[in-house]
Amino acid sequence: MSFLKRFEVWLLIILSLGATIWVFTMDSDPSMDDPQPVLADASSEAALKIHRTTLERDYGNARLDIELRYRNSSPRPLSLQPPDVRLLTADGKEVPPFTLATEKPPQIPAQSAQDVRLRYWLEKGHLNGALILEIRGEKADVKTASPIDLDTLENGKPKTWTGAIQ
Repeated sequence: MSFLKRFEVWLLIILSLGATIWVFTMDSDPSMDDPQPVLADASSEAALKIHRTTLERDYGNARLDIELRYRNSSPRPLSLQPPDVRLLTADGKEVPPFTLATEKPPQIPAQSAQDVRLRYWLEKGHLNGALILEIRGEKADVKTASPIDLDTLENGKPKTWTGAIQ
């Protein structure tokens, strides 16, 4: 074997052997074995917080956009779609989500908090009472009990509220 007579080959063998021994004898940090995303002050932050709601009339119906922050404390990612996520009327009826075939439902990775936008398709009757968003048992008011007349909103022009709709 003529290649073992070369100095460079022996140098590479020695360096590889040294690197292998170093990797196997290095002390591992147990905190690095299972990295967890850090939650920003999880104790003081609510699991579900609504930042903004936008209502856009589309003739006899309306599209509701809810911008929120949710802290997923579960060890699994959360896909924000029913049955884990529901928009309920005051009498407990579920409002259907507004979905497009090209859009995937938003997801929140495990053990993290993230800002997301949810969309719902409202009928006139949905605006007569309160609307409550429920995500895995956490609830937040989206709309107060005061009714909104859909006919008073300008068609195709969004109206935005900070937090819940008054």
